[in-house]
Amino acid sequence: MLQASRAGDATALDQVFAALYNDLKHLARAQLSHGRRQGQTLQTTALVHEAYMRLAEPSGLAAEDRAHFLNLAARVMRHVIVDLARRRDALKRGIELRVSWPEGFEPAADEKGCEPTAIALHDALGKLELESPRLAQLVELRFFGGLALTEIAGILDVSDRTLKRDWRRARAFLLAELS
Repeated sequence: MLQASRAGDATALDQVFAALYNDLKHLARAQLSHGRRQGQTLQTTALVHEAYMRLAEPSGLAAEDRAHFLNLAARVMRHVIVDLARRRDALKRGIELRVSWPEGFEPAADEKGCEPTAIALHDALGKLELESPRLAQLVELRFFGGLALTEIAGILDVSDRTLKRDWRRARAFLLAELS
């Protein structure tokens, strides 16, 4: 189905989304879980549908397999949330979406007592991606995909030990960027 959708078959893309809809809802729920407590109004279904619209664009979908597709969807969802946060910030200064940090990863608040936002994380991820695309992908899957490290190890096709080492490196980089 992915090959057919890459070739331009819109029906195949609809079938991919239908087959993975529950997984996409899970990704969206993970990304929005903390945002609702912080005044986030974007709903899970709306986020999935916005991701579909962006992935359905002619240049939007280049997934090789299920894992790659879910990674692309998580990335698109992250961009949707960050775009919304930027629009809100432009309208009302000081209101930004907060990030739900995984356990053991809580960056320090700034001098005003504010913790880093989704926009700050997005910017730090951009810098990390320049240094190490795999580390950035790991963080996306962990933060925005809501996946456990063991699940990510399977998606990235690396050992648990390698992934834990990569996670420590990614955490150190992001904590330094967000501090």
